[in-house]
Amino acid sequence: MNRITAILLFCFSAVTYAQSRSSIDAINNTSFETKTEQSATIDTLFLKNARDAKKIKYAKGEADSYVNLGLVYYYQGKYNLNVGYVLKAIKIYESIGARDKQAGAYGELGYSMKRRNMQKAQYYMQKGKSIAETDSLMTALMSIYNNYGVLKEMQQDLDSALYFYKKGLALKENIKDSLGIPYSLNNIGGIYVMKGNYAEAKKLYDQALKIRVLKNDQIGIAENNTCLGDLYYMKKDYRKGVEYYKKSLEIAQEYKYTYWIQVNYKSLSDCYDSLHNSTEAYKNFKKYSQYKDSIVNTETNSKIAELEIQFETNKKEKLLLQKESEVKQRNILLMAVSLLSVFIAFIGFLIYRQQKLKHTQLEQEHELKTAISQIETQNKLQNQRLQISRDLHDNIGAQLTFIISSVDNIKYAFDLKNTKLDTKLNSISTFTRETIVELRDTIWAMNHSEINFEDLRARILNFVEKAKEVKENIRFDFKIDDELNAVKLTSIEGMNIYRTIQEALNNALKYANPTAVSIDIKKSGNAITIDIKDNGNGFDEEQVELGNGILNMQNRISAIGAQFGIKSTPGIGTEIHIVFDKLTI
Repeated sequence: MNRITAILLFCFSAVTYAQSRSSIDAINNTSFETKTEQSATIDTLFLKNARDAKKIKYAKGEADSYVNLGLVYYYQGKYNLNVGYVLKAIKIYESIGARDKQAGAYGELGYSMKRRNMQKAQYYMQKGKSIAETDSLMTALMSIYNNYGVLKEMQQDLDSALYFYKKGLALKENIKDSLGIPYSLNNIGGIYVMKGNYAEAKKLYDQALKIRVLKNDQIGIAENNTCLGDLYYMKKDYRKGVEYYKKSLEIAQEYKYTYWIQVNYKSLSDCYDSLHNSTEAYKNFKKYSQYKDSIVNTETNSKIAELEIQFETNKKEKLLLQKESEVKQRNILLMAVSLLSVFIAFIGFLIYRQQKLKHTQLEQEHELKTAISQIETQNKLQNQRLQISRDLHDNIGAQLTFIISSVDNIKYAFDLKNTKLDTKLNSISTFTRETIVELRDTIWAMNHSEINFEDLRARILNFVEKAKEVKENIRFDFKIDDELNAVKLTSIEGMNIYRTIQEALNNALKYANPTAVSIDIKKSGNAITIDIKDNGNGFDEEQVELGNGILNMQNRISAIGAQFGIKSTPGIGTEIHIVFDKLTI
C-alpha cells in the first residue's frame, strides 16, 4: 500500500466515523414522542444505537442511548431495566467528564423513583442538583428544579414545590424551551389547584395544552387531560372530570403509557364513587389495582436494589484504585528525593535525612489511617441511620398506610348508618395520617446530619399554612431573619426547634383562643432568638401547674444547650422566648 492510498483510506474512515456519530446523535435527539409513534419496539432501536456507538467508541452516544432506553422502560413500567440503563449511562458520563449529562441523568433517575422509593428519589435528585448548581449547568437545572419540585409536592411541602417549579420555569422561558415549559406550567397549576385557586390553574393548564397540541406531544396531552380532570374533580364537577380522565386514558392505552393508565383508572373510580355510581367505581378501581400490582412488585424492587448496590460498589472500587495510585506516586517521589540526597549530602546527613523521612512517612501513614478510620465510622453511622429510617418508612409507614386503606375500604364497602361508628373510623383515619406526618418528620431529621434554616423555614411554614386552614379567624405572622440562611444545625437541634415551635402553636390554638399568633426568629449578636407570642387567654404562672406540653418544650430546648423562658399574663397572652448562644453564625 503506497502513501497516497493510506491517506485516502484514513480520510474515508474519518468521514465514515463522523457520519456514524451524526446518525447516532440524530436518533438520540429525535423527540421521544415521535419515535414511539414510529415503532412499538423503540427499545430495540435504542439498543442498536448503543451498540453502534460502542463499536466506534463513541461513549457519549452510547450513554445517551442508555438514558433514552431507560425512559422507554420507565413508561413501560419496567423499572428494574429503567434503573439499570440509567446507572450505566451515569457511569459513562462520569468517565468522560460530561458533568451536564451526568447531572441530568441523576435527576431523571430520582424522578423515575418518586413513587416507589422517595428516599432514593431525593438522594439521586440532590446528587444531580448539587453537580448542576456547582458547575452552573442551566440546561440540567431546568429539568432538575422542576422534578425536585415534584418531590416536594409529593411530601406536601407546597411552598417549596412552588418555589422550585418557578425557578425551573424561569430558566426554560429564558431559552424558549417549548418542550419543557408545559411541564412547569402544569406543575405550578397543580399547586394552585391544591390551594383552591382554580381559575389561575385553568389558565396555566390551557396554556400548556395549547403548546403540546402544536407539537403533537401525546404524552404531554395525556398528562394535561389528567390535570384538567383533577381540577374539575377538586371543583366537584365530577362529570367533567370523567370526560377529561377518559380522554387521557384513551391516549395512554394507545401508546401503552402504563403509569398514566393506572392513574386515570384510579381517578375515574374516585369520580364515579362521588357520583354514587358504585358499579363503574368498582370496575375502574379493579383495573387500577391490576395495573398497580403489575408495576410495583417485590422482584422488581429487589432487582433495582441489586443494580444500585453494584453501581455504588464500582464507584468505591474506582476511588480506591485512584487512592492507591496516588500513594504509589507519592512513594516514588519520596524515593527519588532520597536517592538525590545520596549525591548531594554527607553520609551522616544522609542517614539523618533518611531517618527523618521515615519518621515523617510513619506520621503521615498514622494520620491517613486515623482519617480513614474516622470516615469508615461516619459511613457506618450514616448507613445505620439510613437503614433505620428505611425500616421505619417501609415497615411502620406501610402498616399505617394499610390501616388508612383498610378504614377507607370498610367505609366504601359498607353503608354505615351508625354515626358514632363512622365518626370513630374517621377519627382513626385522621390520627393515622397525623402519625404518618410525624413519622416522616422523624425520618427527615434522621436522614440529615445537618439541617439548615431554609429547610426549617419550609417545614414551619407548611405547618403554619395548615393551621391557617383550620383556624381561619386567627392572624399568623411568621418571620425568619435572612442572615440565618447560612446557619446549619445538627439534626437533633433542628428537630427539637421544630417540635418546640409546633408544640407552642398547638398549645395556643387549643387552649388560648387567640386572634393573633406570631413567630419571630432572628440573629442577636452571636446568638439566635426565637419568640412565639399569642394574644390569647394567658394564665397565672404562680397558680397554674405547668403541663406536659410546656415541660416537653423546656426539656427539648435544654437538651440542645439553649435557654427557654415563658411569660404569661391572664387576658393579655403568652410569650415563649428561646436563646441559642453556642451556635457559630
